[in-house]
Amino acid sequence: MLLIRYRRLFSVFFMLLLFSGTLSGQVGSIHLKGIVYDAENKAIDGASVFLLDAADQVIQQGMSASDGSFDLPANPGKYHLLVSYIGYTQYKSELLNLTRDEHLQQIILHNLGHKLAEVAIKGEKAKDLIQADGRKLIYNVAKSINAQGTNALEVLRKTPGVMMVGRENTLTLNGMNGALVLINGKQTYLQSQELVEFLKSIPSSGLKSIEIIKNPSSEYDASGTGGIINIVLQKSALTGFSGAINNGVAYGVTLKQNTDLNFNYRKDKLNVFGSYNHAFGHFGYQYNNDRKQDGKTYISPTDDVDKRKTMGSTFGADYDLDDRQSLGMVFNGGFIYGGGLTNTTTSITDDASGNLLQTLKGTNDYYQQNSNRYNANFNYKYKDTLGRIFSFDADYGYFDAGSKNLQPNIYYGPDGALTSQSTYRTLNGRNINLYAISANYQTNLWKGKIYAGAKFSAVSADNDFNFYQVLNTDLLDINSSNFFKYKEQIAAGYLKYEGAITKKLSYDVGLRTENTHAAGNLIPVTGSSQSPSNIVRNYLDFFPSAALTYKSAQSGTFNLTYAKRIDRPAYKDLNPFETMLDELSYWKGNPFLQPQYSHSLSLQYSYKKTTGNLSYTYVDDLRQQITEVRDGNQIIMIPRNLGTQRNLSFSLSRQLTINRWWEVSLFGLVSQLHNKINTNQFGSYDLKRVSGTINAQQSFKLPLKVSAEIASIFNSKSLFGPNGIMEANSQVDVGLQKNILKDKGSLRLAVTDIYNGQQWNMDINYNGFYQRSTFRGEFRQVKLNFVYRFDHKNTNPKKEHHSGLSNENQRL
Repeated sequence: MLLIRYRRLFSVFFMLLLFSGTLSGQVGSIHLKGIVYDAENKAIDGASVFLLDAADQVIQQGMSASDGSFDLPANPGKYHLLVSYIGYTQYKSELLNLTRDEHLQQIILHNLGHKLAEVAIKGEKAKDLIQADGRKLIYNVAKSINAQGTNALEVLRKTPGVMMVGRENTLTLNGMNGALVLINGKQTYLQSQELVEFLKSIPSSGLKSIEIIKNPSSEYDASGTGGIINIVLQKSALTGFSGAINNGVAYGVTLKQNTDLNFNYRKDKLNVFGSYNHAFGHFGYQYNNDRKQDGKTYISPTDDVDKRKTMGSTFGADYDLDDRQSLGMVFNGGFIYGGGLTNTTTSITDDASGNLLQTLKGTNDYYQQNSNRYNANFNYKYKDTLGRIFSFDADYGYFDAGSKNLQPNIYYGPDGALTSQSTYRTLNGRNINLYAISANYQTNLWKGKIYAGAKFSAVSADNDFNFYQVLNTDLLDINSSNFFKYKEQIAAGYLKYEGAITKKLSYDVGLRTENTHAAGNLIPVTGSSQSPSNIVRNYLDFFPSAALTYKSAQSGTFNLTYAKRIDRPAYKDLNPFETMLDELSYWKGNPFLQPQYSHSLSLQYSYKKTTGNLSYTYVDDLRQQITEVRDGNQIIMIPRNLGTQRNLSFSLSRQLTINRWWEVSLFGLVSQLHNKINTNQFGSYDLKRVSGTINAQQSFKLPLKVSAEIASIFNSKSLFGPNGIMEANSQVDVGLQKNILKDKGSLRLAVTDIYNGQQWNMDINYNGFYQRSTFRGEFRQVKLNFVYRFDHKNTNPKKEHHSGLSNENQRL
């Protein structure tokens, strides 16, 4: 029904697609020429030559002649040149801005049987750990020894500018909340808890890179006021049958084991791929939530053991119908199951006398937990030699999760005598259905390119919460149980045009519109004193974006970008139902939450191996979780729109080659966060704080095919949440890797968080209320991994998988 409701929106965009496609035929072709040689300056006959767009999609292809020359016709635009020949290194140029015929200087491919020398002009050596590409800052995970043998969630902790805080893994990017996490350009549409579980099911060995995009263009969904974090997965470009298997063990407090296997078969028009992974073992946490309230002090240390296991799998295929058309499908699943146990002891003392008043011992026995995620994607792509590309994606996803928890609470007097006890059982179930369709089109227009697309997505989530008092039997508490149903539908469309003003100066401008319809329905249990609640939201938003790029081989590249973005409330945050965490603390949603919006301006400069970025972001209707006091001894955590936030940041990354065996990657970030908030209970606050982050990674090439790595992170004291002050923390990891079995195998040994520095200690101080939270996880581990690769030497450009749940990779 909603597709019909927004038919005018879709019609306008597709009329523009047809109009632009008609004009594209009027654009004349230009030519990219060059000559391919080997290291002995001999011409290579029959080398494969490909012209790729910024998303590595093949636009044109050919072969070198007997004299090594090639000539590729193209339309004006930005392209990579890829040259490959069996038994030789591959050449890939940087992004070329073609506005007229261009003849490259000689391209040299090196025989794989000899020691590699410098790649020729405009060639590409091994990727740096951190590199800039247009709007993106790219962290090449595959280069890091210490990033192996773990999962995507733990790799995010090591990503420059990213911080994951506490047991809930609250994510910040450059000091700000609200970043959108994509997988291969896809939205996951999962809430924070489900997203964390999903990331745990992705092995780090399957990651290619993590892209940080501060101000995405209009092709991307507008969600994410803090920017976008795009996790790019590995995919083989080899012909024939290839793959790898990775087995590892880790030990921190307990033993852990991980395995992941992937394969790829590519022949002629068919490509089939798949993977399997699992991670078994317990993970421990220790945290405190202490507070001073109403003349009393509450000290609450907690020991937490997560006993869940994770498994994941993927299967997919691509088929080229002809030189212009291809079909693809991908199926994947992620599964988490197992138990968990927390033990909390809360000591309550009188501030005036210092005497112990009462002790509460609470246990949360999660004797059953499970989450299952299934996704299916169907995709079609058309591309021709005139620069026209059309893609269509259809997606379906299903997520179901549940937990069963037994919660005894025992109170003791100051003399240690038992005073009272109670036991509760909670049964919680979540079911989420995800649907999306999208279509994207690009073509040459005038002297540039136009991009257009439309998308419809729908989320349907059911949350069933049943709370029991355990007496002689389980008695359902109808006033503490409920069913919450949430539906959200977003219809979107975008237009973007990019062109060149001069050979060095280019631009793009775009506009995205998104219409959101959301409805939440709280359904109490029959006979409950609760009242039904129905939340309906409808809003239409426009999100402009723009970029101006100046690129010169002598002076480097300047990128000036702007974007407006949105962060919608999570469906669980809109549920007005109150959930008991223990008998002294509760959590409750807020049905009056509004979306928060951001305007961000960023200037990035890149020259050779140095990149600097200066950004300013303004957030309105800032949404944060706040702790409030009630009934003297209880606290309740609730999300609210509190005010505004300003973030001014400067980051600098530098790749250094000290000598042939020692390379260093440095990243530094300085930011000022300014929160102006107004609370219902504690008054208004105007808070500013400057904070900094330093990431340093050193790589060493040692004798006997051994490589070593030292990675370190330091985060200074910072402002977190509405007015929390986070203490400084740090981490140092070391790793060794040795290639064996004719370089088809690798042994990796790593020690992470050597001195247990990855801890989060935070103080929150309101008028009459003080809270201190501490957190430490089992991050200090010894990890041993063995990787074996089976592959061939022949490479072909790979097809990138995009989805109706995603935006295409950035095309600059």
